[in-house]
Order: sequence, then structure tokens, then C-alpha cells
Amino acid sequence: MKNYSRATTGIDLNLIPVFIEIVRCGSMAKASLRLEMSRPAVSLALKRFNQLFDEPLFYRKGLYLEPTEKALDLTRSLEILMGEIHDNIAGVNSARNKTPTQNVPGRENIMPRSEPTL
Repeated sequence: MKNYSRATTGIDLNLIPVFIEIVRCGSMAKASLRLEMSRPAVSLALKRFNQLFDEPLFYRKGLYLEPTEKALDLTRSLEILMGEIHDNIAGVNSARNKTPTQNVPGRENIMPRSEPTL
């Protein structure tokens, strides 16, 4: 089994939901409210997530952050993966009758795919 720990990959998977929420909201302030995190914590998480990439994921537009095309593509992929993780955990739990699956977020939260631009 492959080791996907932060120590070996350098990737903190806790940053993914923060990144996704910032893309959805268009601002760190709104994302911090929805995530129930402080603004500095959201800002730090985004800074750490951005360090994983060679190019910017957002452009500042006044008080708002506009995601780049790379950020939008990455968000779609990560939302699918996060949905699959939630669905798998919900499936295991519902098989054991521990957690009702209707309360577990999954694929229904995935951002719709935009039409490719030519």
C-alpha cells in the first residue's frame, strides 16, 4: 500500500475543502464564514495550497478572488474526488447502520462543468 501521508507527499489534504470553498464563494471572507474558520486561518490555508503550484490560482478583483481556468479545472476534479470519498465512507457507515447517508455531502455539491472555450 502506498504511503500518502503529508510527511511523504508534502500535501495537506485539509487544505482542499478550503480551496474549493474559496472558489465557490469568490472571497476568503465569505469562505471563512461558511467553513466556520477565522479569516487569517483561511488566508494561511490558501497560501499553503498555492505553494503546491507553479502558477497563481486566483487573480484579485477588488475584494474578490477570481479563479484562473487552472483553479476551476482543479476544483472540478477535487470536488469529484471529495464526493467519492464521502460516498465511500457513507456507504461503509450505512452498511453498518451507523450514519444515515442522506446527511453526508457527496456528488450533489460538485460544481457544474463549464463549456470549453475556443
